[in-house]
Amino acid sequence: MRYPLLTQTFIDREMRGVMGHGLEVEVHPLWDWGNREPAAPDGPRILRCRFLSICAGASFAALRNPRLVWSGIRAVWRHRPSDAEGWFMTIWGGVFALGKAAEFRARAEHGEDVDWLHGAWATAPATTALALSALLGKPFSFGAHAYDLYRHGGDPLLPHKLCLARFVHTTTQANVESIQQRFPDRTAEIILARRGLTDLAPLRPAAAIDSKNVRLLSVGRLVEKKGHALQLAACAELRQRGIDARLRIIGEGPERTRLESRIGELDLGSGVTLEGAMAPADVQSAYDESDVLLHTGVVDAEGDRDGLPNVIPEAMAHGLCVISSPGGGAAEAVAHEKTGLIADPHDSVALADAIVRLVNDSALRERIRINAHQWVVENFLAARNTAKLAAAMRGQAAIGR
Repeated sequence: MRYPLLTQTFIDREMRGVMGHGLEVEVHPLWDWGNREPAAPDGPRILRCRFLSICAGASFAALRNPRLVWSGIRAVWRHRPSDAEGWFMTIWGGVFALGKAAEFRARAEHGEDVDWLHGAWATAPATTALALSALLGKPFSFGAHAYDLYRHGGDPLLPHKLCLARFVHTTTQANVESIQQRFPDRTAEIILARRGLTDLAPLRPAAAIDSKNVRLLSVGRLVEKKGHALQLAACAELRQRGIDARLRIIGEGPERTRLESRIGELDLGSGVTLEGAMAPADVQSAYDESDVLLHTGVVDAEGDRDGLPNVIPEAMAHGLCVISSPGGGAAEAVAHEKTGLIADPHDSVALADAIVRLVNDSALRERIRINAHQWVVENFLAARNTAKLAAAMRGQAAIGR
């Protein structure tokens, strides 16, 4: 929806990777209002919009394309959202496409035509790509990765989009299997292309962990599916065992107040810090200043869950040992006792046991660090992974001509 965002630096790396394979990329943020994060000067071209101009353009385009508009309305009614957010995402995606169509046509008349439309997420961005595809006669694709696949059962128009898109891009094998099982009638090809890092430093030297100052790190938005409450309970368990663990939680979100209250209830004020949102460079420094990364992902009350959080391979690249939840996309990177440890996301004692095991077993730590770094080399480099995405766009665009 918005670009750029601190919480979605992986999108920026992905676009730069595609550009590195010879494709020209421009970004049309669907929601610019309130976004104060600066874009990098050497990144993709950003074409911003104004709310009133989009609405005015949409009204004019709707009058010119009544059949298309009614077709869209019927599709939305067949796959109508079950919640207010779904309605907003769907309607705004269509309105945005109608408002942008004239701009694309005018540019085409001046030799600036586009070959391909891609929605980064399966929600409003994919709805926009779908509508623009119908309006302009251009092929489109979209990404489907986490909340847009699972929360409330996924975007309501997913079945429709999967029958009209050239391909859907996802980043984990778990997502591939979910799409195959849930949407057997789709015609869109599934492209599995993981995210990736642009730079990979050599594995840092091994270092002992001080049992009197175990440095734990968690990076993720403060939302239910990240399972931060379990991390707090594990810290309380470690303290009862006489282990002084210091946990830094980087991220911001609606769970902050509840987590602050829980920190007070467990008397963890001196051991747990809610750092808030941090710039990417500061997050990288936090990896280097930590011993263990905790990822305690769960399925929340709305069905939302993580795919493969980018913080896991990022931490692996920095030589951290990772303790993660079982199942899902995370398990594709974290193999128990090989590239990390797996702990039950609902069992704080099991999480504390895993932390203690890493503290006490230097041979295990080193084996995990080496294997995890090698997994990143083989599976999580942006240049290699975005080659699949770029090839799919280039090849499908050629077919569509």
